[in-house]
Amino acid sequence: MVKLKNTVNKVLVIETTETVRNLFSTILAGEYDQLLFTTDAEAGYRMALAERPDVIITDYLLPRPRGRCVCERVREHPELSNTPVVVTTSWGISVSELAYFKTGCDQLVRKPFRCEDIHYAIKKATRMRQRQGKMIQVLFNSGDIDMVDAQTLDILLGEQKIFCFRRQDGVAVIGRDPVRSNRSGEYVGPDRRNHARQPATPNSEASAWLE
Repeated sequence: MVKLKNTVNKVLVIETTETVRNLFSTILAGEYDQLLFTTDAEAGYRMALAERPDVIITDYLLPRPRGRCVCERVREHPELSNTPVVVTTSWGISVSELAYFKTGCDQLVRKPFRCEDIHYAIKKATRMRQRQGKMIQVLFNSGDIDMVDAQTLDILLGEQKIFCFRRQDGVAVIGRDPVRSNRSGEYVGPDRRNHARQPATPNSEASAWLE
């Protein structure tokens, strides 16, 4: 089997714990040309602007401010918005996969992780960003994040295998989507994929809509 050329040369790691930074250094050494490390969200964001890394790995819980803000700020910046972001978090943190998905992260890795978990997340996040624009980002019921085409999305929705997906105007949570007017609970195709044509009503399930 032909090995795919690694398109990632520069990796920025934002992690407050020295032990974990050292672990990342060991895991990533020899795989990438340049490794950058910083310990808080604000410094990490500034470094991303200055260095333009190919991939950002950030812990969820970081000082000044919370780590998830790094991903959100990256997505909002026009010159950084397409940068793959891998978010790491501890199993003990009581935050749902949906909360991570809403930040715009490409992959979520739970601690403690294995070497192969990090390498897989970097490669998958990079491939997902390369397919951006043609595909739809989805969060599976298992917690995995991936990209699928519109036809596959329809199939997965019918099989009830995904929890939510990213739409043009936000995140559509299955069963809590204000686009549909019927109450059958059945998916009705492209309208739901694209964008909301009517606002959510406060007294219905649509009030749970997450933007």
